[in-house]
Amino acid sequence: MSDAEAFHNRCRSLENAFFSDLDQKLIRELQEKLTVEEAVSKLRAESGIQDEATLKALQGLGITPEALSAFRILPLVAVAWADGQADPMEVTAVRMVAQKHLAADSEASKLLERWLKEGPTQEMISTWESCAGAVFSSIGSKQSQDLKAQLIEEVNDVAKASGGVFGFAATAKSESDTIARIKRSLGL
Repeated sequence: MSDAEAFHNRCRSLENAFFSDLDQKLIRELQEKLTVEEAVSKLRAESGIQDEATLKALQGLGITPEALSAFRILPLVAVAWADGQADPMEVTAVRMVAQKHLAADSEASKLLERWLKEGPTQEMISTWESCAGAVFSSIGSKQSQDLKAQLIEEVNDVAKASGGVFGFAATAKSESDTIARIKRSLGL
């Protein structure tokens, strides 16, 4: 083999190695992109959130669909259990709100049912409170404000579900106190 042929073969090997590395990098990037798109799609399906930027921000934080669903429904359950028990009308109200955010047979739905029966622990509520600010500050301000407003509307709906006496005092003090804690956690 001549020096020219040997040189040509080495160049071809180098070229093949370069393109092989480039192909591997492109394949890896495509797989990561598909993984992000799948995660965003699952977050959309599980949470009901439609805003792409919000979903990508949540995914970027490593928030899974299951974690987001639990994050969304815990305040509802906390309000329902604020007085130490969740009455049937509050349970119904929580389920009505949750069906907008949870897939019917998801792990989050099973978790919701357990929380409705047993109530959330103070540790769970405290953990939610400490995480709320970080989660909501990680997404765009418009989306964050919209989600906060929606959450407050939902917890108020749960609080009003038991109705009080003839529609008066529809929200108990314990429920109002719990809603105030939720608002503080959200920076409202």
